[in-house]
Amino acid sequence: MDLRHLKWYLLILLITSSASLTSGRNPVAEKGVLDLREYKSDREFIVRLDGEWEFYWGKMLHPYDFTLGKTPTPDLYGRVPSYWTNYQNDSLSIQKMGFATYRLVLLMPEGMSQRMAFDVPVFDSSYDLFVNGVYLGSNGVPGKTAGETVPQYKRNFFSIDPSSDSLSILINVSNFHHRRGGFWLPLRIGTFEKVRRTVSGEWAGEWATISLLMGFSLLFLFFYLMYRKDKLMGFFSLATIGLAIRPLFTSHFLILDITDLKWIWIVRLEYLVLYYILITWFWYIANLYPGKNIKRTSWIVTAIFSVSAVFTLFLPVRIFSYFSFPAFASMILLIGYAMSRNIKGMISGKTADYIYFFAFLMLSLGAIHDMFVALGRPLISSGYILTFVLVIFVIIQASLLLYKWVSAFDEKEKLHNDLEYMNRNLEMLVNERTQEIQSRREEIENQNRRIALQNRQMSETIQLKNKIFSVIAHDLRSPVVNILYMLNLLKEDENRDKYDLYANASIQYAQQVITLLENMLVWGRGQEEKIKYSPGHHDIADLILTNLSIFKESADKKEITVNFTQIGRSMAYFDKDLLDIIIRNLLSNAIKYTPRGGRISIVMKDRSQTGDGFLIKVSDNGVGIPPLRQKYLFTMSEMESTPGTENEKGTGIGLKLCHELIKINKGTIAVESKEGEGTCFSISIPGPG
Repeated sequence: MDLRHLKWYLLILLITSSASLTSGRNPVAEKGVLDLREYKSDREFIVRLDGEWEFYWGKMLHPYDFTLGKTPTPDLYGRVPSYWTNYQNDSLSIQKMGFATYRLVLLMPEGMSQRMAFDVPVFDSSYDLFVNGVYLGSNGVPGKTAGETVPQYKRNFFSIDPSSDSLSILINVSNFHHRRGGFWLPLRIGTFEKVRRTVSGEWAGEWATISLLMGFSLLFLFFYLMYRKDKLMGFFSLATIGLAIRPLFTSHFLILDITDLKWIWIVRLEYLVLYYILITWFWYIANLYPGKNIKRTSWIVTAIFSVSAVFTLFLPVRIFSYFSFPAFASMILLIGYAMSRNIKGMISGKTADYIYFFAFLMLSLGAIHDMFVALGRPLISSGYILTFVLVIFVIIQASLLLYKWVSAFDEKEKLHNDLEYMNRNLEMLVNERTQEIQSRREEIENQNRRIALQNRQMSETIQLKNKIFSVIAHDLRSPVVNILYMLNLLKEDENRDKYDLYANASIQYAQQVITLLENMLVWGRGQEEKIKYSPGHHDIADLILTNLSIFKESADKKEITVNFTQIGRSMAYFDKDLLDIIIRNLLSNAIKYTPRGGRISIVMKDRSQTGDGFLIKVSDNGVGIPPLRQKYLFTMSEMESTPGTENEKGTGIGLKLCHELIKINKGTIAVESKEGEGTCFSISIPGPG
């Protein structure tokens, strides 16, 4: 895609993303009653319990209090989700610390008999939950004093079997440890399977996001270590690490999947990660848009939040939680500065600044929303969304950084051509002015030394660029594409029952980027089930010729002669993508293990008249394969790679992959080889179908 057109694509993406966040109808509770009778009792649904709840300040009521003949009168109807400090009432003094009871009556669909489930977010800072007089569970221990209260953060999932046409939800909430009380995320109810799929999908999505962001971080840290002059890469890596870690301490509190962390340390680590994110992103922006003021501001922010981090480790939550306000202010300042520089660049006609502007605009919308969520006033009826917005933002940032490197490479190539032109002119000048050689020799020699030094520096730079682009092409593209594919699958309703499978696959692909030391694709167990077999009528010859054009340059470099022979027609019934991978691997191996000046032969034969389908042979006169290795070539469990004739490297997974893919394609693969004479791989696939 042309970079000039990308800015319009990003604008459309931003608009559609915002529309998707705000779409969807949800009933709202009024005066402590939420009417769900419009829903069908035999249909799946999930709703947020937003709206006006009965609110009883300073009371720890229980279900029997509402069955004694005299129903208590609520102090007010409090908006949920929100903190109770947001409730305004002249006759009631609501404090930050204290306890209260929330109550809501649900009018259920007629004839509702399906099993129901509650998705209950965290409260500040503990709660007990009752439904129709039955105690479902708690988060921590709510009490009437600080000594009686035990705070806890853990997202809960409860199930119930409705036995009446209404549900009475009673929640006792206590807070004596945080600067705010109540709950700021929506409580959701629905049919069991719908709620379970939704919650597991969100959980898997957050883990996949963490994996992707961590992979990007370590990848760009690797680039920085290779070329330390580019500090932008280093700060981008450090900043992205913080973005990857933050979801562990928000929303689903994924850190509890790893270790049983106490409530106070969950809150402390949440704030420490926030400080780290702000510091590293300030330095990233200071290097992206350098200036004296932003650099000075970055030092001030670093000092402020470093001191805040020390206080956070020792002060109680109800005190250090106020540090979120300067953190939010700093975030607004940072995004505002970046967008102002973007606007200046856009006025100057810089295409990259259009893309940066849209990226920071999208980030600012997500950050502002999460700020309001943290304050108990979400802009839309949703939880934290910044983590998912950051995935798109980081991909855009990474693409722009890579584009910068490509531009630098083109500039170096132009410089190389200019230097060659200068060299030719110098030679002509020497020939035309032979009488001035003696007087000009010293000057010319100095000029030649400078040119040689520039050529050497340029050559080293080009080699470094080529090495980096090689890593990008092999180690980055495939894992990232697969991760984005899995994330898209997670959004599809028909894939809800495979959340764990897709989440684990996303983590595996991201791990490939994180562990760049291996520089290979890992083929794990059960991959056959993840490969989609989509056969159709395709031309084998076209597929082979396309791959020959791809590997032509590699063969030419080794002076290898490649011949293709077609016997009979070439239309067959097969999965084009799978066979393309097989032919590409076999052709790549043939070139790899054929010595310079060798030959490779590809023969395609139509045997459909005899019912044998099609035969494809890829032969070479290379180094051959030892007999013992031939026996286990397609079935060995260990991935083993042998360097090529010119020390070419591989992953050791190609032939095993070919064996698996040809089985899926309803075909077979065999090998004939003799050491020192060459190798022939034979593939058979079904006929035209």
